[in-house]
Amino acid sequence: MTTDLEKRFGFLVVDVGSLYGKRYDALAKSSLELTRAQCRTIAYLAHYGDMNQASLAERLEVAPISAGRLLERMEEGGWVVRAPNPEDRREWLVSLTPKAESALGGARRVGDEVQAEALAGFTPEEAEQFSRMLQRVRANLGALVER
Repeated sequence: MTTDLEKRFGFLVVDVGSLYGKRYDALAKSSLELTRAQCRTIAYLAHYGDMNQASLAERLEVAPISAGRLLERMEEGGWVVRAPNPEDRREWLVSLTPKAESALGGARRVGDEVQAEALAGFTPEEAEQFSRMLQRVRANLGALVER
């Protein structure tokens, strides 16, 4: 096994994720009123539907208190609403507002632009193969983590 960090899978994945995130932030700041964390929040809620703060914090991989602060800012900005869960009043359900739903397209366009930049020089077939490979890696690790 190599000790060269430039070739170590874990380091490469983390470095690519970090660089992708920084580039997304730069483009989002210049074209959207949202941060990357706010865009991820909107994307998760659009994909999975309303959810409680704890579940959202887990998806965002942040502490519940950090998710609470993020959601406070998003609520003040009119991006989300939080309401007591009618089935469990101890928790809050987070929902998107129409403002957030209309911003989702812009956030996706930023993601598409960063993806195109990241995959510059790849053929469409290579890009598709790379995506399938990453999906397999995610499935392999997901099966181990969910045990």
